[in-house]
Parts: sequence; C-alpha cells; structure tokens
Amino acid sequence: MKHRTLAAVLAAALAAPLTAAAAPDPGPPPLRVAPDGRSFTAGGAPFLWLGDTAWGLLATADPAEVRRYLDVRAAQGFTVVQTAVPDGGDWSRVDAAVAEAARRGLHVAVTPALPAAADAASLGRFLGARYGDRVVWVLGDGTDDDAATWSALGEGIAAGAVDDPLMTFEPGPGRSSADVVGDAAWLSFALVRGDACEDAVDRVGGMLARPFLDARPAQEDAPACAGSGSATTALDVRRSAYADVFAGAAGHTYGHHDAWAPDAAVRAAALVDEGAMQMAHLRALTDSRGARTPAPELLADGTAGVLRAPDHLMAHVPAGEGIALDTTALPGEALHGWWFDPRTGVPTDAGTVPRSPSASFFPPVTGPDDAGLDWVLVVDDAAAGLAPPGNQ
Repeated sequence: MKHRTLAAVLAAALAAPLTAAAAPDPGPPPLRVAPDGRSFTAGGAPFLWLGDTAWGLLATADPAEVRRYLDVRAAQGFTVVQTAVPDGGDWSRVDAAVAEAARRGLHVAVTPALPAAADAASLGRFLGARYGDRVVWVLGDGTDDDAATWSALGEGIAAGAVDDPLMTFEPGPGRSSADVVGDAAWLSFALVRGDACEDAVDRVGGMLARPFLDARPAQEDAPACAGSGSATTALDVRRSAYADVFAGAAGHTYGHHDAWAPDAAVRAAALVDEGAMQMAHLRALTDSRGARTPAPELLADGTAGVLRAPDHLMAHVPAGEGIALDTTALPGEALHGWWFDPRTGVPTDAGTVPRSPSASFFPPVTGPDDAGLDWVLVVDDAAAGLAPPGNQ
C-alpha cells in the first residue's frame, strides 16, 4: 500500500472504541432528482453521489465492523454506500445499517435479492412502507434477466412508500437502465454499463434525459483489463471517477477489490487505500464549484473532459498533457486560473487567463515521475470572487 493522505481526519475513526452508537439521529435529508433533471439534491442543496460498493456490509455478523466501516467512509467524504441483501437476509440488519449510516450523514443504496415473480409486488409494498425514502433502491442483477419481476418489485415499492424513493435498475453490459425497463414510472435515475472493461458514461450518458451513473466502474486493486497482469491503481480509479463527473454523471461509485476479502487485515488495508482516500478531493472540488454541464465544444485542442457554469469552467486533463480551451464563453473582463491536484486536493494559482477561442494551458508537471498524471484546470470569472477550488 502507498502513503495515505487525510491521516489526521481518519485517526479518530480508526482508533475509536467499537461501541454502540448513541441516540437515534434524523440523518441526512432524502435524495431527490434536481430541477435540472441531471443531478441530485438533498434538502434542496446540490448533492454529489460519491458512493462505495459495500457488498459485504449486510452479510457480516459483526456490528462493530459495520460501524468501523461507516466511520471511515464518512470521514473520507463518501456520501452513499451501496450494498446488497443476501437471499433470505435479515431485514433487521438493513434497519441497523440504514440507521448507523444516517447517524454519519450517509445514504444507503440497497439491492434486494430477487423474489419469486408472484411475491414481487407484495415484497415491494412491504419495503416501500418500511423504508419510505430513507433508502435508494438499485434493482436488477446486471444480467437483464427477470426484468418483469424487478419492475413489479419497483412498482410495489413505489406503491408502498408514502414518500417518493429513488430507484434505478442495473442493466447488462453495453446497455442502460432504460434499455431494459423502458420509461418505467418508478425509474428515478439510470445506470449505464459498458462492455467488458469499457467506460460507457461518455458514450451513453449524454443520451439519457435523467440523472445517470456508471453501474460498474473499475475497482481499485482489481485485475487490470489490459491483460498485463497488473492491478488497477489509484490513478485508474481516479481517472474513472473524474471522467464520470466531467461527462455529466450525477456522481461516481468507487469500489475496492479487497474491501470485503475474507482476511480482516486485508479488508482494513483496502479501506484506506490510496484511491479511496483521494475520492474526498473530488467531493471538495465539486462542493466548491457548481459546474455540472458538459461542454466538450469548449475544448479547442487536446484531451480533457470539460464542465461549465455561468461564472467558471473546469477541465479534467487525464494524462498531464497540454490543452486549449475557448475561454470566451465566460463573462467578465478578467479571468483567473487554478490547477487543482486530484491526488492531494491542493490548488495552485495559475494567474491571469487570456480570453481567447483557443487559450493554451499546461499542467504544472515537474518531471518524468508525474508526467502522466491527471490534473484539473479551473478558470473563473475573476469578478465572481470564488474561493480557491477545493475550498468553501
């Protein structure tokens, strides 16, 4: 494992005694689809889906480990944990996990086990009545099989819930949720999947008239797709996360290959691996800048994902190479630039930016060791008085 950042933030969570949580907390406000139809809100405020795939969370019989996991992920800035209920699972464990997550300001996205077709509607009504909008439902198993049964379950959840819970469907490779369940009334947002080892967000996402997320992005320390025998790195998962957000996705779901490995020491190390720690910087960046509209037309040269807002734009440069942007899209007499380091969350002042249909920018690469690393360029209307990126 490589050197970790955010150590001071996590020290209390990792060292805290594993005791039962205190009095119930109302938790975070429920998630809603934003008025723009492309993102989420919580309590009316913009919300970045920064998830983690916690598949073993409801299978472990150790409540202390559940609390430890949630403590660390909350300290790392995650906003959602995604998990699955084992076949024949105990719903009281779901209750406990949802309550513990809420105390830490985390939302829980749950995939239930597939019920028998005859039981789907009644199970859905039970789940809707039990959880309301406190849970996000991720239906499907990624095969496109039993779509009618999953749809009946979704319809039942919608019918049983007094409030309007968010729901989605995980499709098979190369498809989106809407390809399988159509424009179902219960489908709140879409998941998209590429073929094996392909990121489909850039290809598919722009065609969807609803919020969307990548169903299965690369996991840290998982076998690499290139066939080289190496595993995916922090750079790989970081590029995937920023590529999702800069293509207009409502967020990103991180995962680690060993997060729920049989060995407890392996699980503990995976929980604080480099890529997981760096997800906090993506949240800090998006908390400090509201650009969410993809603007590939502003990329005049090079490779980058570009987002724009009325008073600023951002470009994620995946491999440390120069780019050119059309900065005339921004208002104001003066423009100011920053380079944001997604490894550390530290912004570097890039000074005055020219107003040009093809303004050139070069990341602050210092030598061969960081020549292929990614950076984020932020260009602000200086009159807007925005704080440095990553700062509120």
